[in-house]
Amino acid sequence: MAALGTLVVIVFTWQSIQQVNSEHALTREGQVAERYGAAVEDISDESLERRLNGIYALQRVMEESPRDQPSIINVLSAYIRNHAKKPKAGTYDFDAPSDIQAALTALGYRNPNYDSNAVIDLHGAYLSGVYLPSGDLHGANLRDTELSVAFLNRVNLRDANLAGAKLGGALLFRADLRGASLYFADLSPADLRGANLARANLSLANLSSADLVDATVTGADLRGADLRGTKLDRTDLRGTTLTGAKLAGANLDDAQR
Repeated sequence: MAALGTLVVIVFTWQSIQQVNSEHALTREGQVAERYGAAVEDISDESLERRLNGIYALQRVMEESPRDQPSIINVLSAYIRNHAKKPKAGTYDFDAPSDIQAALTALGYRNPNYDSNAVIDLHGAYLSGVYLPSGDLHGANLRDTELSVAFLNRVNLRDANLAGAKLGGALLFRADLRGASLYFADLSPADLRGANLARANLSLANLSSADLVDATVTGADLRGADLRGTKLDRTDLRGTTLTGAKLAGANLDDAQR
């Protein structure tokens, strides 16, 4: 009887703990939902300060509640697309606006293990001068995006769609561009030293005067690409397709072909 009584106490205690944990979980979910809603409202405000607060709040929610990450990726992507517009003629700033930089930072330094099926979609956005070294934008849709003079050293752009993107003057030192689509992209003159462009689609891309020293371009499609004046010293070009490529003035010293 004593043993049975002890067992009953143990079971009751375990059930009580489970109930408390469930209540805490429900309370926490409610708080997360409330913070999420408030943050979304803030990023719709006209005040830059409130929009920044909303972006930072969404970043914190994404860190604390991984299951909300896919929807936050969609929200922040839409925010950037809607707000990152080309400045008026005659005005130019080498740095990206603070709210655009903050939203891109939140996306670029998230934990990609919780992306689920969400895709970072920034197509057509004006992101000139953004700073995202070692960021993760793998598989992102960056078609027709303006990324001139962007600081993207060591960034992960594997399998990203950069077709028609403008990357003139961008820093892509040791960037991972394996399998990326750079069809008709403008990379003149970009810093691609040590970058990995294996199996990338660079057909009709403008790489004139770009720096690809020590880059890996194995198996890439360079048909019709403009490589005039491109630095290809020690570049691994094995298995690349160069049909119709313009190579006048390209430096191929010690390039592997």
